[in-house]
Amino acid sequence: MSEETETKKYFTLTNSDDNQITSGTDLDLIKRKDETVWVMNHVFLNPDEHDPHEITLLMKQVIAYVQESGKKVWPLDPIAIKYFEKHPELNDLWYHQPYIK
Repeated sequence: MSEETETKKYFTLTNSDDNQITSGTDLDLIKRKDETVWVMNHVFLNPDEHDPHEITLLMKQVIAYVQESGKKVWPLDPIAIKYFEKHPELNDLWYHQPYIK
């Protein structure tokens, strides 16, 4: 990825019927003392419209983008944290991973 990396990235999924947003998240690129990382502040899941596998579909988009950028992601939303906890293969992308017993 070039030096002119975006500092904000949006991800949304919509249903095929009426293009209603079913889920979404965004990433903010921030500089920490030790490295520059993507921060995922929140995940939105439409309670009336989302598919049971929506978080997986959404996170696949996020992970692909994060991997392409060569940066790590710092998930702050409990839904995203739970997703990372269930997918230890993503530990190398998870910045500031909480202590897990």
